[in-house]
Amino acid sequence: MAIADDNIIVRLLRGKLGKFIVFRVVNGKTFVSKYPDMSRVERSPNQRANNTLFSDAMKHANSVLNNPQEKASLQKRMKTSAKLKDRNPLNVLVGEFMKEKSDLLSNQKATEKLSYYRAKYELSDRQAAALHFLIRTGQINNSMYQEISRVSKPTASRDLANLVNLGILFCMGKGPSTTYKLQDLLVENGLNT
Repeated sequence: MAIADDNIIVRLLRGKLGKFIVFRVVNGKTFVSKYPDMSRVERSPNQRANNTLFSDAMKHANSVLNNPQEKASLQKRMKTSAKLKDRNPLNVLVGEFMKEKSDLLSNQKATEKLSYYRAKYELSDRQAAALHFLIRTGQINNSMYQEISRVSKPTASRDLANLVNLGILFCMGKGPSTTYKLQDLLVENGLNT
């Protein structure tokens, strides 16, 4: 990493130049470094789950911004709110989506609940990782399961069907829009007969 002090050429540069060089300014000094190679980074199931959640937030935000009526409604809401007035609409939508889908349980409580399921049922490591995510966020779908567990679509479908057959999950919807929720949450809320 090189440090450029008072260099007129790179003084005001920030960001990246393609996928080759990164410019950072810290305390008035410009740092020039190689673009990071993230191809070999092994992410944890929670990191992959959070990446999927953020991807869903971005899709939601873009769909709202591409719909003229919803965009106008958002802009009107932002103008009347002192908190949202000066923010970027994309950031507002992503933040609201993430807050809405935020953790229902703390990581510690989710781990405790997962321990209960692991003691009661014979779960694979990938099922346990996905179940941990589901306990924290409230729902999961096939594509999220694939991302968290790094498995193919048929394997994800089999694993989720197995969790439904064990009585851990409840299936809502059909086809690509199918979501899965915890059976005991439905029982607690009086939604299961």
